[in-house]
Amino acid sequence: MRIGVDIDGVVSDSYKAWVKKLNRHFGTNILELKNYDMHLDFGVSWEDMGKYFEDNVATLFDIPDPMVGAKEGIEKLLRQGHEVVYVTARSLDEEVYTLRWMKKHKIPHEKILFTGFQSKVDYVLQWQLEIFLEDFLGNAQAISEVGVPVLLLDASYNQGDLPSGIIRCQDWQEILKEIGRRSSYS
Repeated sequence: MRIGVDIDGVVSDSYKAWVKKLNRHFGTNILELKNYDMHLDFGVSWEDMGKYFEDNVATLFDIPDPMVGAKEGIEKLLRQGHEVVYVTARSLDEEVYTLRWMKKHKIPHEKILFTGFQSKVDYVLQWQLEIFLEDFLGNAQAISEVGVPVLLLDASYNQGDLPSGIIRCQDWQEILKEIGRRSSYS
């Protein structure tokens, strides 16, 4: 099975690490994100949030730990013969930081597609991905609408009812179980 995998919020525990840095910078005390668009939770403009990330990208992409079970889960998928294609909203300018983080944490990777905040749907279709692991509900909905099932990793900012084609998973163990269940039918 060819599996699409998002990085931030699925492989990298980015938001947890970023919230701490953002609280220090903006003088806030946000405990968890309610919005995927973090600037809303921090009460700052999109431009101010973007400038902070632009000025601190090397640190922000270096500090997160991997999501619990992500490295082991990806290794297991690869051992089972699945192909893992990372599709991230990060830009190609951020490739060096992304590869450095993947190497630092020994996350297996062969193909990483950088969308630069463009829709992931074109990449999903072009690469003929059969299932996608995502944390952003907006991306999950767009991907599922083109007929590709999505496993949505549960997060504080993606709550609510899910349309058909999207299954909420609490952790990487549930992701692996669901992929195992689906691959046994194919």
